[in-house]
Amino acid sequence: MFIARKRSFNWMSKLLLFLLGAALGAALAPAAGCGTDAACKRFAGVALGTTYSIVACGGGGDTLQGEVEELMRRVEKSLSIYDEESVISKVNRNEDAVLDSFFIECFEVAKEVSRHTGGAFDVSGAPLFAAWGFGANEHDTPPTQQQIDSLKLLCGMDKLAIVNNRLVKSDPRAQLNANAVAKGYTVDVVARFLESKNVTGYLVEIGGEIRCGGAKPNGDKWAVGIDSPRDGNFTPGADLAGKVKMSDRAMATSGNYRRFYMSSNKKIPHTINPATGYPVDNNMLSATVIAGSCAAADAYATAFMVMGIDSAKAVLSRCSEMEGFLIFSEQQQLKTYATPKLREWLITNNF
Repeated sequence: MFIARKRSFNWMSKLLLFLLGAALGAALAPAAGCGTDAACKRFAGVALGTTYSIVACGGGGDTLQGEVEELMRRVEKSLSIYDEESVISKVNRNEDAVLDSFFIECFEVAKEVSRHTGGAFDVSGAPLFAAWGFGANEHDTPPTQQQIDSLKLLCGMDKLAIVNNRLVKSDPRAQLNANAVAKGYTVDVVARFLESKNVTGYLVEIGGEIRCGGAKPNGDKWAVGIDSPRDGNFTPGADLAGKVKMSDRAMATSGNYRRFYMSSNKKIPHTINPATGYPVDNNMLSATVIAGSCAAADAYATAFMVMGIDSAKAVLSRCSEMEGFLIFSEQQQLKTYATPKLREWLITNNF
């Protein structure tokens, strides 16, 4: 049995957006409200194989939604492994693909996070991800040990480099899968675009990854909810671990409780450890990261799922610009760890 949502850029646990205050609530309806609230726009739709929702206050103009959707389509044309004509698909087929700015910037973020996490985050793990059924063509048949050993030789960010706007591979069989960073990166691209349109307060959410800037019309910070990683929580917002208030920050969560399949009565989660070639097997249930960019938050959240609780806490202790909320199991109980600053931002903690 394969439990997954088809064609999502990654399968991170979803974050439910909470908009606090009755005044903003009125502003969320199109053409509703008056005064300051009337300057807020809310629009939503489908992009990058998932859903998106945006709130923009002040600036932007009447064509904002169309401009944002066109921008997201351009990013998808660069980074989607599900589009055979995307830049990343052409790179994977070893075609002479000129890399665009989206690909280059996303690749550099991935390479930096890989370096800071000892390779726990690795977009070059695409051959392993596909072998386990978590690539463009999904399946529920685990690979053999021989296949894993062979595919591991193709992985590693040290085998890839960008030279003259082209990706150079030390082995032509190497491939990329940017699903674990692409949604977060797209959030950043959209956020920067809104800022260029003089939007003074915004919240951008794509597939659960979030970035917010400025404040709500009443001056409050934005508030977002973190989904609980309990098994069976397939509906975003149905079971929350807590809520966090923040502004001018980005937030992403990774977990294995929504995308997995069962094989021989064993749960096969979608997060693959590139060092072992196998799905992660530790007590980490979900990792939420708050950082300056959503791409970084997205990538680090995935890396923390691979690294486990102790190593994730060690990375967080070294990175003062990043906050984390980790949920893990201990003696058959759910427990949490929050960095000191994030504890101050928590509105509620349901654990």
